[in-house]
Amino acid sequence: MLAGVFFVYLLGDERRGIGDIDVGGSAEPGCQFTVSADVLNVRSAPSTDADVIDKVTRDETVAASSTVRKGFRKLGDERWVAKEFLTPVSGASCG
Repeated sequence: MLAGVFFVYLLGDERRGIGDIDVGGSAEPGCQFTVSADVLNVRSAPSTDADVIDKVTRDETVAASSTVRKGFRKLGDERWVAKEFLTPVSGASCG
């Protein structure tokens, strides 16, 4: 049974694309961006001095919030990226 659940989870990744990031909680429905940098650091706070906790790559779609602070857009709890490397998805609404 557990193997079946894992297989379904993998299929879900295939359908939405491994690059799609769902940050939960803090992201706003319909607020999505495409990454324009080759590799974009996801930081723990809105600062270039903050720890890098993840990375996203060119053409990945990320869900975000409308919160922008010090040139960084909030993706979720303790997840921030430099907004200059994000392009709004066509039809996206970030309130």
